[in-house]
Amino acid sequence: MDINVKKLPKAEVEINVTFTEDEFKSDIESAAKSLSKEVKIDGFRPGNVPYDVLVSHVGKDMIVNTALDTAIPRILTSVIKDEKLEVIARPRVDILSKDPVTLKVTAPVYPEIKVEGYDKVKVKVKEVKVEDKDIDEALKNVQKQFITWKQVLRGIKKGDKIEIDFDGFDEGGAPLEGTQSKNHPVIVGEKMMVPGFEDNLIGMQTGEEKDFDLTFPADYHKKSFQSKKVKFHVKINKIEEAELPDVNEEFIEKISGKKTPIDEFRKNVKADLEEYKQSEEKKNNEQQLLEKFLDVTKTEFSDILVDEEVEYMLHEMKHDMSHRGLSFDQYLQYTKKTEEDIRKDMGKEALKRLTLRFGLNEIMDKEKIEITDEEIEKRIKDIPDLKKEDVREIRGRLVNSMRLERLFDRFIQK
Repeated sequence: MDINVKKLPKAEVEINVTFTEDEFKSDIESAAKSLSKEVKIDGFRPGNVPYDVLVSHVGKDMIVNTALDTAIPRILTSVIKDEKLEVIARPRVDILSKDPVTLKVTAPVYPEIKVEGYDKVKVKVKEVKVEDKDIDEALKNVQKQFITWKQVLRGIKKGDKIEIDFDGFDEGGAPLEGTQSKNHPVIVGEKMMVPGFEDNLIGMQTGEEKDFDLTFPADYHKKSFQSKKVKFHVKINKIEEAELPDVNEEFIEKISGKKTPIDEFRKNVKADLEEYKQSEEKKNNEQQLLEKFLDVTKTEFSDILVDEEVEYMLHEMKHDMSHRGLSFDQYLQYTKKTEEDIRKDMGKEALKRLTLRFGLNEIMDKEKIEITDEEIEKRIKDIPDLKKEDVREIRGRLVNSMRLERLFDRFIQK
């Protein structure tokens, strides 16, 4: 057997293998024996079909392909072990010839990772403050969940809920399809209409009618309306203003389920806001640190590994969609993209994910961050309702998570 291994750019190796006829003979014999058990040939018992008869029924190519199915993994395992190759993804195998059997194997190997200057990376934690205005805003948001509407006879203000009839016309006065509606609900100021539309309604009264011109945005989602000038005719049918409930003990009991003095309730809201802001600050700091580590990580990856990451991302995407009741085909129709378009879009993100993952591992190794068995077992015991069969699966993820936590603790300055 002739084996040649050479290094390629972008963390790949090429393995060229040529079998002699004698070396491949045992694989052919095993493949023929296996196939003879599966095919039914009159006059012969399964597993006892002569080679020439088998070839005449299934063809030599099928026997060779079956032999390669077992020979390729065996040879690759042997070469990878002998050459001490750190293969990190499924290799790509090209069969160059079947007589003699010649293979070209392209295998992604662990890349060289440089993280120069990582030890100078720091993120400083900002002090979290919750002021009275933050508490007031939080309470206002709660009040909005219990809002009621009262009809009024006055000019329209921002925040009012109104019902209108409107029609759109082109510059020549012809009606435009898709620009008409009756008793259309609008909350003025929420900017759900074309930019400028709601501003033209301010001050109008119930029953009043008005004409005004608008130019649609250049990036409007419907191409036929991009930068288009449209004349609108609007009639106001109803105006309602918002009424928010008072924040008193009765209201507090309604939303919390227990009687609480207002001062105490505000303290509870403040504590909740502080906890939330600290959590958001922690996430923000961790994300900043990851971005800085990404900036100092220099490496190259095999296209095979990047494609494998894209495949995983695509699988995640399809799985997430199915949980939300949306099929991947529906998504493609909605976005007017092909699966190949999606794969190309994911390429940069896949490369970023790989760079960060390998960079973090390199940094954690340099920092000698290790997790002991005792620490892992203690964390596992803290996980509620964990089944024994799930422990092995979760163990590896848990170790990575705990190492990352320790890395954050070292580089995020409290």
